[in-house]
Amino acid sequence: MTIRLTKKRQEILDFLRQSPDALSVADIHKHLADTDLVTVYRTLDLFVKEKMIKQIHLKSGEALYEHQRQPHHHALCIECNKVIHFTAENDQLKKILKLQEFNIQEIEVNVRGTCKH
Repeated sequence: MTIRLTKKRQEILDFLRQSPDALSVADIHKHLADTDLVTVYRTLDLFVKEKMIKQIHLKSGEALYEHQRQPHHHALCIECNKVIHFTAENDQLKKILKLQEFNIQEIEVNVRGTCKH
């Protein structure tokens, strides 16, 4: 499905592309104050569904959103909600998983623990 990028959708996508961090809905809305909150939520849901951005679920129930320039994984601190981005080779992960009778199309790793801060 090809989606139509309205002006507001394009602004949200551009903002996510420019950010080096994963952002909450509140962060996005704060920087795009002329875009109503409902539009931000609906646009993010659409972008996640269309695999244009990634959604990261925190233990608190809050979600963060990011545009991935390069595929990577996340370590999530359960105390402060810090997100640490890291890479791991998919070929190595596939060997570790040992799923011979399963065609892996995508690997997403979210590791939860506590950061050193």
